[in-house]
Amino acid sequence: LKGLKVAACAPARPWAGAGARVVQSALCCAGPGRRPALLFMDALAAGGSQLVSRDELVQQGVPAAEANRMAVRSNLQAALEVSSLRCGRYWLCAVILLVLGMFCVLIWSQWVYDEHKEDPCNQPLALMLRLLYIIIAVHAFQREIIKHILCYNMVRDGPVEPCRVVLFRRASLAATLLWPFVGGWMLTQADQNCSKNLKMAVSVITTYYAVVALVAVVAPACFITVMLFLIRRGLVRMPRSRNAAPEDFIDSLPKVAYDPALFNDDGGAECFPSQCPVCLDNFDATRQITKTTCQPNAHVFHTECLSGWLQCARTCPLCRTDLTDVNSADPEV
Repeated sequence: LKGLKVAACAPARPWAGAGARVVQSALCCAGPGRRPALLFMDALAAGGSQLVSRDELVQQGVPAAEANRMAVRSNLQAALEVSSLRCGRYWLCAVILLVLGMFCVLIWSQWVYDEHKEDPCNQPLALMLRLLYIIIAVHAFQREIIKHILCYNMVRDGPVEPCRVVLFRRASLAATLLWPFVGGWMLTQADQNCSKNLKMAVSVITTYYAVVALVAVVAPACFITVMLFLIRRGLVRMPRSRNAAPEDFIDSLPKVAYDPALFNDDGGAECFPSQCPVCLDNFDATRQITKTTCQPNAHVFHTECLSGWLQCARTCPLCRTDLTDVNSADPEV
């Protein structure tokens, strides 16, 4: 989390040095490699932000408007996570306790499997226990699988993941989420002659599995998604943090008068995009527009959108340049 805070507020730099994930950074004391048997590690990491650079996305072939949206969402999510640091610590402690409890449940279920795998049952509950360990192994070594088997490296190949990596991540996540539903369905179909020990093992794991998924994956994902939507629509203002720009800093930035010829996606280098990268609404004459003094290219936002952003960070939402360092007395356009 400390590394994330530095990345969110640091000047622009290549995306290769800013790909830290929230949970992996918080658990860095366990070593740089993938942690063994952390079933939900990648789902947890998905709840954290991966900072991306707009320029690098454009170089990878991403359209400019989509690159703006992805860069702002990444930086906005990072700033939101930093501002929610205290709540995040409590959540992380709860997740760690649940994961440790999962280890105990898995050890117990392994003992049940070894002792009762030959017990009669009309449903393959013993096979379900085996599949669970395979899912755990895939998540535990996912980074190595992506790097050595799927041959993808973010530093070498860029931040846009190829289709094979995206499909692998989605397939592993789908298997992780489907296992408790399939296990629960098999429990309902098991007859009275099915081994009580196998039924108990699958029942306990399914219940615990669902609790961990709810706390570690569903709750933070829903929170981040809802907050990002509300903030981008201006319905909720981000809490002011110690990394925020000065209170009246927004007033010192130059304002731009709306001109349809100037705000044109098909125009030249001197033109601005037609949409605000934060709220994604089109620029018009009814809402004030503020221009940053980023170098070499300035960026434009709705004044209220940029003002809300500066409540938690002093960097540009697009390029992460420290606006308080590059601000100059540009005349109002």
